[in-house]
Amino acid sequence: MNRPSHTLPSPLQSAPLPEVINHTPWPSQYFQHIDQHGEVFHVMVSRTTYSLREFNRTAVGLPTPTLLPPDHYFFFFDSDQFVGAVNASSLVQESDYAPFKPKCDVLLVNAIAHTPDGKEHRRWPVGFRFGDEIQKTLQVTGPRHFERGITSLGMLGMNEPQAATQVPLCYELAFGGPNLIAQKQALTLLTEEASTSQPVNIAAVHKFMEQLPSPLPENPIGCGREPQSLIDAGLVLARLESAALSHQQAREREEAARSSRRPAPQIEALNRPYRGESDYPVIGVGPIGRWWRPRLQLAGTYDAQWKQTQWPKSPLDHDYRYWNCAPEDQQIDYPQGGEEIALANLVLASAAATWQTRDGGPVRFALPTQDLQLLVRLQVGVMMFAPMHIDTIVIDFKAATLSIVRRATLSARTEVRQLELGTWPAGTGMQLDEEMKSKARPPSANRKAGAHGR
Repeated sequence: MNRPSHTLPSPLQSAPLPEVINHTPWPSQYFQHIDQHGEVFHVMVSRTTYSLREFNRTAVGLPTPTLLPPDHYFFFFDSDQFVGAVNASSLVQESDYAPFKPKCDVLLVNAIAHTPDGKEHRRWPVGFRFGDEIQKTLQVTGPRHFERGITSLGMLGMNEPQAATQVPLCYELAFGGPNLIAQKQALTLLTEEASTSQPVNIAAVHKFMEQLPSPLPENPIGCGREPQSLIDAGLVLARLESAALSHQQAREREEAARSSRRPAPQIEALNRPYRGESDYPVIGVGPIGRWWRPRLQLAGTYDAQWKQTQWPKSPLDHDYRYWNCAPEDQQIDYPQGGEEIALANLVLASAAATWQTRDGGPVRFALPTQDLQLLVRLQVGVMMFAPMHIDTIVIDFKAATLSIVRRATLSARTEVRQLELGTWPAGTGMQLDEEMKSKARPPSANRKAGAHGR
């Protein structure tokens, strides 16, 4: 057998593979993409990583992060990376194998909001700026919960925020939910493992699960929405798991589940404190999940007609904006390098000295510039340069790195013979006639149905 037994023959024909040469030390990858109309595209993607612990400083201008040596580079992510359980926790990094991004994602991952003076506060502002394109400010609170107490006369109510010095900027602490993923998995497992020695009313459990509220599509893993459903699910789970316990133990466990407190949102819109509303904006700075709104709608319609007439191509209504994973207010036109990045209350005050500029304000530095281009040699002997657009910028506060992902998408109709990735100065490329420009356009530019700019 020359191939794994589980492979399927593809009804789609790939393009002839060009010779690919990488003249740089940076991780780079070539692959092909077939759009919803069956057209093949060459894709080249490259990732460079910079240290946010060391900066290049000059007498004038902002400092720039230091390029890491090759043995410290972040290589490609071939799958989505999560803080915890897959699709049940915050997304940290998305796979680099996106065919085309109409916009540039600017992402803050593993971000933590720190108090400005290092002292405990109940609520404080935090934000960042990227050039003239993004100015995002929000506010955070210390831990707070929904619980039953004397002040709420036994009803479920939200307490005041506790004082804190830092708050993780993760979607678990933003408005959303109810996040019942773990409870549903546990209930399903109990019904599957039910036995005569430990009987479970499977029909009743299934009926209860059907009655649980659906999570907020914009943030299924958040908190604040339908907190009572979390307590109800925990109570049912406690009763089922207590079947083998003594009466007293079972009663204590059930009471603990009934009186348990549930987290309330700690990430708020600026000057708009969360007061227990059932409808509140989802605030975040990291990537949003593929199955969250609005990304899910952009993926297209996968139905019986798609299976019969379109598979394995994407649906005809697939929108390439689906591949942008940043919140909408963090998707910008492709930057060129040199843009100012400012971070407010996102770096420990004690560590900010290595980042800080002379004015003593927010941490400020510039996006590095680099003349990275793709030299394209066609079968007819013509050479041209395809720009490697910056379509993903990731500031990772845990790793203290800045990652820049560049991508070029080129139609295979151009009959490419060779692709060379290198650092040629901007403006080196030759002028193309209109026919060649049309052939070289990425998928969204040629077909309005496939991708619409924001």
